[in-house]
Amino acid sequence: MNEAGPRGQQARLWISWLVVSVLLGYGVVQTLITAAKLFTH
Repeated sequence: MNEAGPRGQQARLWISWLVVSVLLGYGVVQTLITAAKLFTH
């Protein structure tokens, strides 16, 4: 048993994916806002 525990690894994996999703979502939102500003003005 040289693993740190599957639950701990899974939690870390979920956290990393959550961070990636938030950053991607933030970038998409910023792009949409910028595009909306460009097209509406």
